[in-house]
Amino acid sequence: MHLRGRHLPRPRRRGRSPQIALTHQQIAALAGTSRETTTKVLRDFADKQPIRLARGRISVLEREQLADHAGGS
Repeated sequence: MHLRGRHLPRPRRRGRSPQIALTHQQIAALAGTSRETTTKVLRDFADKQPIRLARGRISVLEREQLADHAGGS
């Protein structure tokens, strides 16, 4: 995976949900935004349930729904 020309760790699969092992601070640095903004956006996604947040991990629960929110396919 890439974000702004940087490599991201490949999602790990546990059961059926791929997991990404990144902190909010790491995602903020990759996206060029603040940790606070990143946390708000991730919580909004978690409330809509395409992802689940855990300490240092993001589980992708609904890939298609997440892609729709991100404007991709």
